[in-house]
Amino acid sequence: MHGLASVWTLAASLAFALPAVAAPAPAPQLPDPLPRPDGKKADTSKPVQVYILMGQSNMLGFGKVPGLKEACANKGLYPYLMEEDGSWTVRKDVRYVRVMCSGPGPRKIYNNEWMTVKGNFGPEHGIGHYVGHVTKAPVLILKSCIGNRSLGWDLLPPTAEGYSGNKKGPREPIPGDWYAGMQYDGDVRAAKEVLEQIGKYYPGASRYEVAGFFFWQGDKDFRNAEHAAAYEKNLLCLIESLRMDFKAPKAKFVCATLGQTKKGAGGNLGKILEAQLNIDGEKGKYKAHKGKVATVYSHPLSKGGSSSGHYGGNPETYMNVGQAMGQAMARLILDTPEGVPGVDIDELSGSLKGAFKNIVAGKLGRADKTLREFLDSGSAEGDQMVAALKLTEHLSGLVDSFVKSMEDALDAGDLCRLRDGLKDRGKDFEGVPAFDKRLADWTAALTSEGAETELAAGDEFARLVARKERASPGEYCSWMATFQQTYPDSFYAAKAEAEVAPTRTALREAMQKIAALGDAGDLYAKHQLIEESEKIYAKMPEFDAANEQWAAEAKDPAVKQALTAGAAYSDIFEDAEALGVKLEDSLKKNKGISKQDKRDKADAKAMSKFQKGLASLGKKLERIAQRYGGTYYGDAASRSYKAFVDSGEQVLQDLR
Repeated sequence: MHGLASVWTLAASLAFALPAVAAPAPAPQLPDPLPRPDGKKADTSKPVQVYILMGQSNMLGFGKVPGLKEACANKGLYPYLMEEDGSWTVRKDVRYVRVMCSGPGPRKIYNNEWMTVKGNFGPEHGIGHYVGHVTKAPVLILKSCIGNRSLGWDLLPPTAEGYSGNKKGPREPIPGDWYAGMQYDGDVRAAKEVLEQIGKYYPGASRYEVAGFFFWQGDKDFRNAEHAAAYEKNLLCLIESLRMDFKAPKAKFVCATLGQTKKGAGGNLGKILEAQLNIDGEKGKYKAHKGKVATVYSHPLSKGGSSSGHYGGNPETYMNVGQAMGQAMARLILDTPEGVPGVDIDELSGSLKGAFKNIVAGKLGRADKTLREFLDSGSAEGDQMVAALKLTEHLSGLVDSFVKSMEDALDAGDLCRLRDGLKDRGKDFEGVPAFDKRLADWTAALTSEGAETELAAGDEFARLVARKERASPGEYCSWMATFQQTYPDSFYAAKAEAEVAPTRTALREAMQKIAALGDAGDLYAKHQLIEESEKIYAKMPEFDAANEQWAAEAKDPAVKQALTAGAAYSDIFEDAEALGVKLEDSLKKNKGISKQDKRDKADAKAMSKFQKGLASLGKKLERIAQRYGGTYYGDAASRSYKAFVDSGEQVLQDLR
């Protein structure tokens, strides 16, 4: 009993000392690498924790098993996948089911076994092993997807604009022509058919909960500008729709980016990446996603190739991305406010069970009081005392983290964050010594001289930020400039400067391009860029001042002539592009002509029309060269016309 008594003394001292500790409790750590699975089965009296995997072909899986065996056996990678004798490990606490259908077509079951390596694979092994490691309950990894599907069309969720299925449910694909959202409906239906027979797919189980979703997709959407532009909006709708359709409002969501896309990429690929990064709960745009949504940036994890080429089937790419997705979900599980790491509520005594529930509910003052009384009673022993220690440590971390966030707000001068934090969560912490000790100082700061003005500044700043999407960048910058003049010494004036800094940088770059075009003599392109920039940067003083000078320049007769010549020159190449599109459309249409001789005649007619159009544009180039000889556009027309003649009037190029 001496050992137990000394442990109790430590527990009692911790119960009183821990809430005053300055450093928050460390976040739960994942082992690296994971240990091999122990072969034990999960307790099927608990609901199966279901994780649904969706996406397109790379989620489906093209990782090659021979390469994976090489990586495990000879490179020492992913040791949890392979036994010492070279056989594949088997997780008997994680079940893997893969089902596939094409829209309204019949579903087919491809996998239904304990998690092990078997045939081509996607990210499921990394996901299943990490999620299984941190989950006491049974786990079902349920993949329902097919390749060559876009979020903007095939997988369009019911809450998204343009969805054409049955918005009220159930998720049964409507017979007939393919419609926006048909594959979403099919994938959800196929997954639900598995869950309706949970005992068949997880032997011994009778209950389940959908705990999370994994999504790896985007390849098809980047090929369509409209789909890429709407990707973020559709991704948000996907999260909402999945939670609704599976009756899982608290389910976590993890997505992975396309491996070939680097941060800073432009075009449609860049839009897809930006959308995926924006939904991340830690670094993204949506505060409500914190602790619930995570994005895996997969470019550093990819071993080469692209999503459209299935990364060359490289098994390390699929394993690396899968591991990262599994780790992201595991962290969301460990950090969830709905539980306490390392503590199972079903194993707690009455009072500790109450403390656990109060921690989960955010009633930390009550939980603190219960834990103190429990540890001070002298009755704590064995597993219950260890659990009390873990609960106390977790509670201490929550309190210290909140106290630190309030202290950081006060130190920075962010009184609105201090006020709002206390308003939203203050009552949850009342009665905890570490919180009560600082509350008087925070209240004094919020009622001190000048606090009213500072709070008004913060509220105005928040109002302007909330209206950002309704303004042009230039207008937004003008709002912030006025704000800074009104509250020049405020903490929020510096935040306002950070808000507009990217726009100021973009404006400088645009003005440099405008100047470079002017120096080169391409005045038409210069004033086109000025016109585009005006829509973005108008109302910014530096742009408006320069724009006055550019407007005066445009009235100069020589500049007017250059603009006229530039417009005529540019129109030629726009018309040439239109000719090419018409030719392509005609040839494509002609493919529908069944008889070869008629198709050949139609193709020849289309080509003849195209050649006549090119010849006409060539004549226009020649006239511009003659009329504006010795000027920027006259010389450009002369070069372009000569190249056109040299090509046998086959190729028309802009040689500015």
